[in-house]
Amino acid sequence: MDTLPTVNRDPPPILFEVICVVWLCLGPGAVFADEATHLIHQGDQALLEKNFPSAEKIFTEALEMEPDNYRIIISLAEIKEKLGKYEEAKNLAQQILDMPEARGRQVLVYLEGETEPLEASVVDETVMMFPKPKSEQQPNPMDKFLKKPIQEPVPHYRLFFKKSGKMQLIPKFEARIKYIGVPRRTREKMRDFLKRVHKKIIAASGTGETVVKMVALKGGCFMMGSDKGHNDEKPVHEVCLSPFKIDPYEVVQRGFEARMGDNPSRFVGLHLPVDSLTWQEADDYCKKVGKRLPTEAEWEYAARGNTTTIFYVGQKIGGKFGNFCDRNCPRGARIVQVDDGFKYTAPVGSFPPNPFGLYDMAGNVSEWVSDWMEESYYRTSPKHNPKGPLPKDYKVIRGGGWLNNPNYLRSANRAGLWHDYRDEGVGFRCAADIKASATESHP
Repeated sequence: MDTLPTVNRDPPPILFEVICVVWLCLGPGAVFADEATHLIHQGDQALLEKNFPSAEKIFTEALEMEPDNYRIIISLAEIKEKLGKYEEAKNLAQQILDMPEARGRQVLVYLEGETEPLEASVVDETVMMFPKPKSEQQPNPMDKFLKKPIQEPVPHYRLFFKKSGKMQLIPKFEARIKYIGVPRRTREKMRDFLKRVHKKIIAASGTGETVVKMVALKGGCFMMGSDKGHNDEKPVHEVCLSPFKIDPYEVVQRGFEARMGDNPSRFVGLHLPVDSLTWQEADDYCKKVGKRLPTEAEWEYAARGNTTTIFYVGQKIGGKFGNFCDRNCPRGARIVQVDDGFKYTAPVGSFPPNPFGLYDMAGNVSEWVSDWMEESYYRTSPKHNPKGPLPKDYKVIRGGGWLNNPNYLRSANRAGLWHDYRDEGVGFRCAADIKASATESHP
């Protein structure tokens, strides 16, 4: 514990004594910590006593003062879970995940008398400093109000200021700090928290897996790829497929949770598509329900719906076509002129189907398919029922999603992703084989 001030930002003598008078009368939390910090301490105490309604009220008040304080948001989310307010807990957790990831312990420091915050790194959150002895303080008129010598330590921040290149101890009553972003461990904690809350949402809903009838496609030949797209979409080549079935919707979290007992999704909701799952997890689900992942050729045939245009609705798209990175999207690739109504993923089937009656074949989440990714594969791809190249580094994803610009929603667009990678913009749907004589099919 430091016992002597080591910085040149000591409070003016008279101000120091005024603060000390209030310290003695009201206690340390009233002055040396700002009001939000004091509320956090109160809330923590209520949590220790398992008084969750009181803790909820206290942390709600603190959050109104500091709406970007992730420490407060986390505590409030956990309290909401304890109180059974799962939707509110989910929204608070997603608020944390929307924040940028912190690099180190970078903060903005708001000092009294300064109009702009200063960038700094936190070296120590709390350094307790004893006030200067009376012999070292200059006399002032406030002495007559002091009934006893001041002994209590004063909490300080130890900060390294980028602009000056100096380390300083700053009394907490003189400064307010705001972390830039959220530490990676905290973000991971919130991902785990969302999984737990989602299970409780499903349990509370009393719903399980819902069987959705697959759409049967007769198959046939079509022109796959695009001469106007990226190199991996060339050349345009004829592909002929046997009849198959495919899910009309992306697999939703309600069904995935009921079947697999887990849910990796960041964006939690019974009717939202599963996201953030690996290729293997998608493949395992399809096999468990007696299906399989579609091949890349099957996927493009199904997405096109017998169309030959850039998108299955034509040469251009708007916000009513599908869910992509519009003005609501927090990513830098957003199209600010378009509003599709959703910030992240949308409940499946929120947009019109394609000509085959399939929903979200463009947008919402990109979809894993069975093929490995090879940029030059179209040059050697077989004409009949291509299954993709030999194992490579990446698996193919198709269709684009909520975090992509419209270019990714083109019917011919291809992308590759590590098969064990988790991405909040990637989901899947399943396919299955059928006989050529199947009824209820599309040409």
